[in-house]
Amino acid sequence: MTEESVAGAPFGLSRSLLGLNLVNLWLGVVIGVSIPFLTDYLKESRWSFSEIGVATALFGAGTLLFQPMSGLFAELTPHHRSLLASVVFLYGLGLTLLPFVNSFHPVVDGLLFLSGGASAFFFTLSSTLAFSLSGHRHFARTMGQNQMWNHGGFLVSAAGTATLIHRLGLSSGFIPITLGSVLGILSIGLIRRRDMIYHQASSAPGPEERDEIRDARPLGRVFADFFRTPAIRVLLLSTALFQVANAPVMPLLMLYLRFLDGGNGKLAWVVILAQATMIPIAWWAAKVSGRWGHKLIFSLAFFIMPVRSMICASTMNTEILLSTQILDGIAAGIYGVSVALIVSDLTRGKKGFNLLMGLSQIAMGLGSVVGPALQGVSVGNVGFRFAFLVFAGVAALAAGIFSRFMPDNPGASR
Repeated sequence: MTEESVAGAPFGLSRSLLGLNLVNLWLGVVIGVSIPFLTDYLKESRWSFSEIGVATALFGAGTLLFQPMSGLFAELTPHHRSLLASVVFLYGLGLTLLPFVNSFHPVVDGLLFLSGGASAFFFTLSSTLAFSLSGHRHFARTMGQNQMWNHGGFLVSAAGTATLIHRLGLSSGFIPITLGSVLGILSIGLIRRRDMIYHQASSAPGPEERDEIRDARPLGRVFADFFRTPAIRVLLLSTALFQVANAPVMPLLMLYLRFLDGGNGKLAWVVILAQATMIPIAWWAAKVSGRWGHKLIFSLAFFIMPVRSMICASTMNTEILLSTQILDGIAAGIYGVSVALIVSDLTRGKKGFNLLMGLSQIAMGLGSVVGPALQGVSVGNVGFRFAFLVFAGVAALAAGIFSRFMPDNPGASR
Protein backbone atom coordinates (compact mmCIF):
# COMPACT_ATOMS: atom_id res chain seq x y z
CA MET A 1 0.00 0.00 0.00
CA THR A 2 1.59 3.25 -1.08
CA GLU A 3 1.36 6.59 0.66
CA GLU A 4 -0.83 7.83 -2.19
CA SER A 5 -3.33 5.03 -1.73
CA VAL A 6 -3.67 5.94 1.92
CA ALA A 7 -4.08 9.66 1.37
CA GLY A 8 -6.35 9.46 -1.67
CA ALA A 9 -9.79 8.10 -2.39
CA PRO A 10 -8.74 4.45 -2.83
CA PHE A 11 -7.75 4.35 0.86
CA GLY A 12 -11.17 3.35 2.15
CA LEU A 13 -11.72 0.90 -0.71
CA SER A 14 -8.49 -1.07 -0.60
CA ARG A 15 -8.83 -4.79 -0.16
CA SER A 16 -6.86 -4.93 3.09
CA LEU A 17 -8.75 -2.11 4.80
CA LEU A 18 -12.07 -3.53 3.63
CA GLY A 19 -10.98 -6.86 5.09
CA LEU A 20 -10.13 -5.23 8.42
CA ASN A 21 -13.46 -3.39 8.49
CA LEU A 22 -15.28 -6.67 7.84
CA VAL A 23 -13.28 -8.36 10.60
CA ASN A 24 -14.46 -5.67 13.02
CA LEU A 25 -18.04 -6.09 11.81
CA TRP A 26 -18.01 -9.83 12.50
CA LEU A 27 -16.25 -9.36 15.85
CA GLY A 28 -19.12 -7.07 16.80
CA VAL A 29 -21.59 -9.75 15.72
CA VAL A 30 -19.99 -12.56 17.73
CA ILE A 31 -19.48 -10.47 20.87
CA GLY A 32 -22.67 -8.40 20.64
CA VAL A 33 -25.22 -10.17 22.79
CA SER A 34 -23.33 -13.31 23.73
CA ILE A 35 -23.40 -12.90 27.52
CA PRO A 36 -27.00 -11.60 27.94
CA PHE A 37 -28.23 -14.28 25.52
CA LEU A 38 -26.13 -16.94 27.23
CA THR A 39 -27.62 -16.07 30.61
CA ASP A 40 -31.14 -16.62 29.25
CA TYR A 41 -30.10 -19.84 27.51
CA LEU A 42 -28.57 -21.35 30.64
CA LYS A 43 -31.61 -20.31 32.65
CA GLU A 44 -33.84 -22.15 30.16
CA SER A 45 -31.49 -25.15 30.45
CA ARG A 46 -32.35 -25.25 34.18
CA TRP A 47 -29.11 -23.93 35.53
CA SER A 48 -29.42 -22.24 38.92
CA PHE A 49 -28.66 -18.53 39.30
CA SER A 50 -25.49 -19.34 41.24
CA GLU A 51 -24.31 -21.73 38.51
CA ILE A 52 -25.02 -19.10 35.85
CA GLY A 53 -23.08 -16.57 37.90
CA VAL A 54 -20.06 -18.88 38.09
CA ALA A 55 -20.21 -19.59 34.35
CA THR A 56 -20.36 -15.94 33.29
CA ALA A 57 -17.69 -15.06 35.86
CA LEU A 58 -15.39 -17.66 34.29
CA PHE A 59 -15.88 -16.00 30.90
CA GLY A 60 -14.84 -12.69 32.47
CA ALA A 61 -11.94 -14.33 34.31
CA GLY A 62 -10.63 -15.78 31.04
CA THR A 63 -10.80 -12.36 29.45
CA LEU A 64 -9.00 -10.69 32.34
CA LEU A 65 -6.32 -13.38 32.64
CA PHE A 66 -5.43 -13.31 28.95
CA GLN A 67 -5.48 -9.52 28.53
CA PRO A 68 -1.75 -9.10 29.32
CA MET A 69 -0.93 -12.04 27.06
CA SER A 70 -2.71 -10.39 24.13
CA GLY A 71 -0.27 -7.50 24.09
CA LEU A 72 2.73 -9.74 24.80
CA PHE A 73 1.90 -12.22 22.03
CA ALA A 74 1.26 -9.39 19.57
CA GLU A 75 4.63 -7.86 20.50
CA LEU A 76 6.52 -11.14 20.12
CA THR A 77 5.09 -12.39 16.84
CA PRO A 78 4.77 -10.67 13.46
CA HIS A 79 1.99 -13.10 12.49
CA HIS A 80 -0.89 -10.94 13.71
CA ARG A 81 -3.36 -12.12 11.07
CA SER A 82 -2.81 -15.78 11.94
CA LEU A 83 -3.03 -15.05 15.66
CA LEU A 84 -6.31 -13.17 15.22
CA ALA A 85 -7.74 -15.98 13.06
CA SER A 86 -6.76 -18.51 15.74
CA VAL A 87 -8.44 -16.69 18.62
CA VAL A 88 -11.59 -16.01 16.57
CA PHE A 89 -11.72 -19.74 15.82
CA LEU A 90 -11.32 -20.64 19.51
CA TYR A 91 -13.99 -18.14 20.55
CA GLY A 92 -16.46 -19.47 18.00
CA LEU A 93 -15.61 -23.09 18.78
CA GLY A 94 -16.19 -22.66 22.50
CA LEU A 95 -19.64 -21.13 22.11
CA THR A 96 -20.68 -23.33 19.16
CA LEU A 97 -20.03 -26.51 21.16
CA LEU A 98 -21.82 -25.22 24.25
CA PRO A 99 -25.43 -26.22 23.37
CA PHE A 100 -24.27 -29.79 22.71
CA VAL A 101 -22.81 -30.18 26.21
CA ASN A 102 -25.07 -27.90 28.27
CA SER A 103 -25.83 -30.63 30.80
CA PHE A 104 -22.13 -31.05 31.64
CA HIS A 105 -21.47 -28.01 33.79
CA PRO A 106 -17.66 -28.32 34.12
CA VAL A 107 -17.34 -28.65 30.33
CA VAL A 108 -19.50 -25.56 29.77
CA ASP A 109 -17.47 -23.65 32.34
CA GLY A 110 -14.26 -24.63 30.54
CA LEU A 111 -15.62 -23.61 27.14
CA LEU A 112 -16.69 -20.22 28.49
CA PHE A 113 -13.27 -19.67 30.03
CA LEU A 114 -11.71 -20.54 26.65
CA SER A 115 -13.99 -18.16 24.75
CA GLY A 116 -13.41 -15.39 27.27
CA GLY A 117 -9.65 -15.82 26.97
CA ALA A 118 -9.85 -15.73 23.17
CA SER A 119 -11.94 -12.55 23.20
CA ALA A 120 -9.18 -10.78 25.16
CA PHE A 121 -7.11 -10.65 21.96
CA PHE A 122 -9.72 -9.08 19.68
CA PHE A 123 -9.28 -5.34 20.29
CA THR A 124 -5.50 -5.48 20.71
CA LEU A 125 -4.93 -7.41 17.48
CA SER A 126 -7.43 -5.46 15.38
CA SER A 127 -5.78 -2.21 16.55
CA THR A 128 -2.35 -3.65 15.72
CA LEU A 129 -3.48 -4.51 12.20
CA ALA A 130 -4.99 -1.03 11.80
CA PHE A 131 -1.69 0.59 12.80
CA SER A 132 0.31 -1.69 10.49
CA LEU A 133 -1.93 -0.77 7.55
CA SER A 134 -2.21 2.98 8.11
CA GLY A 135 0.64 4.29 10.26
CA HIS A 136 0.41 7.10 12.78
CA ARG A 137 -0.68 9.70 10.24
CA HIS A 138 -3.81 7.84 9.14
CA PHE A 139 -4.42 5.74 12.25
CA ALA A 140 -7.32 7.88 13.50
CA ARG A 141 -9.21 7.49 10.23
CA THR A 142 -8.68 3.73 10.16
CA MET A 143 -9.71 3.30 13.80
CA GLY A 144 -12.81 5.40 13.19
CA GLN A 145 -13.82 3.17 10.29
CA ASN A 146 -13.07 0.01 12.27
CA GLN A 147 -15.12 1.13 15.26
CA MET A 148 -18.06 2.16 13.06
CA TRP A 149 -18.15 -1.31 11.53
CA ASN A 150 -17.72 -2.92 14.95
CA HIS A 151 -20.65 -1.04 16.46
CA GLY A 152 -22.65 -1.88 13.35
CA GLY A 153 -21.89 -5.53 14.06
CA PHE A 154 -23.31 -5.14 17.56
CA LEU A 155 -26.55 -3.78 16.08
CA VAL A 156 -26.73 -6.60 13.53
CA SER A 157 -26.12 -9.09 16.34
CA ALA A 158 -28.84 -7.63 18.55
CA ALA A 159 -31.43 -7.52 15.76
CA GLY A 160 -30.48 -10.85 14.19
CA THR A 161 -30.29 -12.77 17.44
CA ALA A 162 -33.61 -11.39 18.67
CA THR A 163 -35.30 -12.36 15.38
CA LEU A 164 -33.85 -15.86 15.38
CA ILE A 165 -34.79 -16.49 19.00
CA HIS A 166 -38.33 -15.23 18.39
CA ARG A 167 -38.79 -17.54 15.40
CA LEU A 168 -36.68 -20.59 16.28
CA GLY A 169 -36.11 -20.55 20.04
CA LEU A 170 -33.18 -19.74 22.31
CA SER A 171 -30.82 -22.36 20.88
CA SER A 172 -30.79 -20.51 17.55
CA GLY A 173 -28.97 -17.63 19.25
CA PHE A 174 -25.72 -19.53 18.73
CA ILE A 175 -26.08 -19.31 14.93
CA PRO A 176 -24.82 -15.68 14.61
CA ILE A 177 -21.83 -16.53 16.80
CA THR A 178 -20.85 -19.53 14.66
CA LEU A 179 -21.53 -17.77 11.36
CA GLY A 180 -19.80 -14.57 12.48
CA SER A 181 -16.70 -16.49 13.55
CA VAL A 182 -16.42 -18.23 10.18
CA LEU A 183 -16.95 -15.00 8.23
CA GLY A 184 -14.50 -13.17 10.49
CA ILE A 185 -11.77 -15.71 9.73
CA LEU A 186 -12.50 -15.48 5.99
CA SER A 187 -12.35 -11.67 6.19
CA ILE A 188 -8.87 -11.84 7.75
CA GLY A 189 -7.79 -13.52 4.51
CA LEU A 190 -8.53 -10.26 2.66
CA ILE A 191 -5.80 -8.44 4.60
CA ARG A 192 -2.61 -8.63 2.54
CA ARG A 193 0.75 -8.85 4.26
CA ARG A 194 2.36 -6.60 1.65
CA ASP A 195 0.07 -3.75 2.75
CA MET A 196 1.26 -3.96 6.37
CA ILE A 197 4.24 -1.65 5.95
CA TYR A 198 3.95 0.62 9.00
CA HIS A 199 5.32 0.30 12.53
CA GLN A 200 7.82 -2.41 11.64
CA ALA A 201 11.24 -2.85 13.26
CA SER A 202 14.02 -1.07 11.35
CA SER A 203 17.67 -0.28 11.96
CA ALA A 204 18.14 1.76 8.80
CA PRO A 205 18.78 5.50 9.11
CA GLY A 206 16.47 8.07 7.60
CA PRO A 207 13.12 9.77 8.22
CA GLU A 208 10.38 7.85 10.00
CA GLU A 209 7.77 8.24 7.27
CA ARG A 210 6.59 4.71 7.97
CA ASP A 211 6.71 4.96 11.76
CA GLU A 212 9.60 2.52 11.94
CA ILE A 213 10.49 1.08 15.34
CA ARG A 214 14.07 1.95 16.28
CA ASP A 215 14.25 0.60 19.79
CA ALA A 216 16.78 -1.98 21.02
CA ARG A 217 15.31 -2.38 24.51
CA PRO A 218 14.22 -5.88 25.58
CA LEU A 219 10.49 -6.24 26.25
CA GLY A 220 11.06 -6.54 29.99
CA ARG A 221 12.68 -3.11 30.00
CA VAL A 222 9.89 -1.71 27.81
CA PHE A 223 7.32 -3.00 30.29
CA ALA A 224 9.18 -1.53 33.28
CA ASP A 225 9.59 1.82 31.52
CA PHE A 226 5.83 2.07 31.06
CA PHE A 227 5.39 2.49 34.80
CA ARG A 228 8.13 5.11 34.94
CA THR A 229 6.21 7.25 32.44
CA PRO A 230 3.69 9.54 34.18
CA ALA A 231 1.38 9.79 31.15
CA ILE A 232 1.10 6.00 30.91
CA ARG A 233 0.33 5.70 34.62
CA VAL A 234 -2.39 8.32 34.19
CA LEU A 235 -3.82 6.48 31.18
CA LEU A 236 -4.01 3.13 32.98
CA LEU A 237 -5.47 4.55 36.19
CA SER A 238 -8.04 6.79 34.52
CA THR A 239 -9.24 4.13 32.06
CA ALA A 240 -9.62 1.61 34.91
CA LEU A 241 -11.73 4.12 36.86
CA PHE A 242 -13.67 4.92 33.67
CA GLN A 243 -14.65 1.27 33.35
CA VAL A 244 -15.47 0.93 37.06
CA ALA A 245 -17.93 3.79 36.53
CA ASN A 246 -19.19 2.69 33.11
CA ALA A 247 -19.40 -1.12 33.00
CA PRO A 248 -22.17 -1.57 35.62
CA VAL A 249 -24.40 1.34 34.56
CA MET A 250 -26.12 -0.30 31.58
CA PRO A 251 -27.12 -3.50 33.47
CA LEU A 252 -28.02 -1.34 36.48
CA LEU A 253 -30.20 0.84 34.25
CA MET A 254 -31.95 -2.24 32.87
CA LEU A 255 -32.67 -3.46 36.40
CA TYR A 256 -33.94 0.00 37.35
CA LEU A 257 -36.26 0.12 34.32
CA ARG A 258 -37.65 -3.28 35.28
CA PHE A 259 -38.13 -2.03 38.85
CA LEU A 260 -39.98 1.03 37.54
CA ASP A 261 -42.08 -1.17 35.25
CA GLY A 262 -40.46 0.23 32.14
CA GLY A 263 -41.36 -2.84 30.10
CA ASN A 264 -39.32 -5.16 27.92
CA GLY A 265 -39.72 -2.89 24.90
CA LYS A 266 -37.67 -0.23 26.65
CA LEU A 267 -35.07 -2.79 27.72
CA ALA A 268 -34.30 -3.64 24.09
CA TRP A 269 -33.80 0.06 23.33
CA VAL A 270 -31.17 0.33 26.09
CA VAL A 271 -28.74 -1.54 23.83
CA ILE A 272 -29.99 -0.24 20.48
CA LEU A 273 -29.80 3.46 21.40
CA ALA A 274 -26.25 3.19 22.70
CA GLN A 275 -24.89 1.19 19.76
CA ALA A 276 -26.65 3.32 17.14
CA THR A 277 -25.12 6.45 18.70
CA MET A 278 -21.62 4.95 18.75
CA ILE A 279 -21.47 4.57 14.95
CA PRO A 280 -21.50 8.28 13.95
CA ILE A 281 -19.60 9.28 17.10
CA ALA A 282 -16.70 6.94 16.24
CA TRP A 283 -16.51 8.57 12.79
CA TRP A 284 -16.66 12.06 14.32
CA ALA A 285 -14.02 11.32 16.99
CA ALA A 286 -11.61 10.01 14.38
CA LYS A 287 -12.23 12.99 12.10
CA VAL A 288 -11.66 15.77 14.65
CA SER A 289 -9.00 14.19 16.89
CA GLY A 290 -6.17 15.35 14.66
CA ARG A 291 -7.38 18.97 14.71
CA TRP A 292 -8.57 19.26 18.30
CA GLY A 293 -6.06 16.94 19.93
CA HIS A 294 -6.43 13.38 21.17
CA LYS A 295 -6.54 14.42 24.82
CA LEU A 296 -9.38 16.91 24.35
CA ILE A 297 -11.59 14.45 22.48
CA PHE A 298 -10.91 11.67 25.00
CA SER A 299 -11.66 14.09 27.84
CA LEU A 300 -15.18 14.57 26.47
CA ALA A 301 -15.85 10.86 27.03
CA PHE A 302 -14.62 11.12 30.62
CA PHE A 303 -16.79 14.15 31.46
CA ILE A 304 -19.93 12.70 29.88
CA MET A 305 -19.96 9.68 32.20
CA PRO A 306 -20.64 11.48 35.53
CA VAL A 307 -23.37 13.56 33.83
CA ARG A 308 -25.06 10.39 32.61
CA SER A 309 -25.01 8.74 36.05
CA MET A 310 -26.20 11.92 37.78
CA ILE A 311 -29.22 12.09 35.46
CA CYS A 312 -30.03 8.45 36.25
CA ALA A 313 -29.81 9.21 39.97
CA SER A 314 -32.08 12.25 39.76
CA THR A 315 -35.14 10.92 37.90
CA MET A 316 -37.63 8.07 37.84
CA ASN A 317 -38.95 9.00 34.39
CA THR A 318 -38.30 5.97 32.20
CA GLU A 319 -38.11 8.03 28.99
CA ILE A 320 -35.38 10.25 30.44
CA LEU A 321 -33.56 7.24 31.85
CA LEU A 322 -33.63 5.57 28.45
CA SER A 323 -32.33 8.70 26.73
CA THR A 324 -29.18 8.60 28.88
CA GLN A 325 -28.05 5.73 26.68
CA ILE A 326 -27.33 8.33 24.01
CA LEU A 327 -24.72 9.78 26.38
CA ASP A 328 -23.36 6.27 26.90
CA GLY A 329 -23.08 5.87 23.14
CA ILE A 330 -21.19 9.16 22.82
CA ALA A 331 -18.72 8.26 25.57
CA ALA A 332 -18.16 4.69 24.36
CA GLY A 333 -17.88 5.76 20.71
CA ILE A 334 -15.11 8.21 21.63
CA TYR A 335 -13.40 5.74 23.97
CA GLY A 336 -13.00 2.99 21.35
CA VAL A 337 -11.15 5.35 19.01
CA SER A 338 -9.28 7.58 21.45
CA VAL A 339 -7.67 4.98 23.69
CA ALA A 340 -5.83 3.49 20.70
CA LEU A 341 -4.78 6.96 19.48
CA ILE A 342 -3.33 7.88 22.89
CA VAL A 343 -1.43 4.57 22.99
CA SER A 344 -0.02 5.23 19.52
CA ASP A 345 1.14 8.68 20.66
CA LEU A 346 2.85 7.25 23.73
CA THR A 347 4.71 4.54 21.79
CA ARG A 348 5.50 6.30 18.51
CA GLY A 349 8.81 5.09 17.09
CA LYS A 350 9.27 2.68 19.99
CA LYS A 351 8.46 -0.87 20.96
CA GLY A 352 5.43 -1.48 23.10
CA PHE A 353 2.34 -0.42 21.11
CA ASN A 354 0.85 -3.91 21.36
CA LEU A 355 1.99 -4.36 24.95
CA LEU A 356 0.46 -1.07 26.06
CA MET A 357 -2.77 -1.85 24.20
CA GLY A 358 -2.94 -5.08 26.19
CA LEU A 359 -2.28 -3.24 29.46
CA SER A 360 -5.00 -0.70 28.70
CA GLN A 361 -7.38 -3.60 28.19
CA ILE A 362 -6.34 -5.05 31.57
CA ALA A 363 -7.30 -1.76 33.16
CA MET A 364 -10.64 -1.99 31.38
CA GLY A 365 -11.07 -5.60 32.48
CA LEU A 366 -10.32 -4.77 36.11
CA GLY A 367 -12.86 -1.99 35.97
CA SER A 368 -15.42 -4.36 34.51
CA VAL A 369 -14.89 -6.74 37.44
CA VAL A 370 -14.79 -4.16 40.23
CA GLY A 371 -17.71 -2.14 38.85
CA PRO A 372 -20.34 -4.91 38.95
CA ALA A 373 -19.19 -5.93 42.43
CA LEU A 374 -19.60 -2.33 43.59
CA GLN A 375 -23.00 -2.26 41.90
CA GLY A 376 -24.18 -5.30 43.85
CA VAL A 377 -23.07 -3.85 47.18
CA SER A 378 -24.58 -0.42 46.48
CA VAL A 379 -27.97 -1.58 45.19
CA GLY A 380 -28.29 -4.27 47.84
CA ASN A 381 -27.68 -1.86 50.70
CA VAL A 382 -28.79 1.62 49.67
CA GLY A 383 -30.82 1.33 46.46
CA PHE A 384 -30.59 2.25 42.80
CA ARG A 385 -30.32 6.01 43.03
CA PHE A 386 -27.45 5.96 45.49
CA ALA A 387 -25.66 3.38 43.31
CA PHE A 388 -25.87 5.78 40.35
CA LEU A 389 -24.42 8.52 42.57
CA VAL A 390 -21.51 6.24 43.52
CA PHE A 391 -20.70 5.63 39.87
CA ALA A 392 -21.06 9.34 39.09
CA GLY A 393 -18.44 10.02 41.77
CA VAL A 394 -16.04 7.42 40.36
CA ALA A 395 -16.55 8.80 36.84
CA ALA A 396 -15.86 12.34 38.05
CA LEU A 397 -12.65 11.14 39.71
CA ALA A 398 -11.54 9.48 36.45
CA ALA A 399 -12.31 12.65 34.50
CA GLY A 400 -10.40 14.80 36.97
CA ILE A 401 -7.31 12.58 36.91
CA PHE A 402 -7.22 12.36 33.12
CA SER A 403 -7.85 16.05 32.41
CA ARG A 404 -5.45 17.28 35.10
CA PHE A 405 -2.49 14.94 34.69
CA MET A 406 -2.52 13.71 31.07
CA PRO A 407 -0.24 15.97 28.97
CA ASP A 408 -1.87 17.87 26.11
CA ASN A 409 0.59 16.13 23.79
CA PRO A 410 1.00 12.61 25.25
CA GLY A 411 3.70 11.68 22.77
CA ALA A 412 5.98 14.42 24.09
CA SER A 413 6.07 12.82 27.56
CA ARG A 414 7.41 9.43 26.52
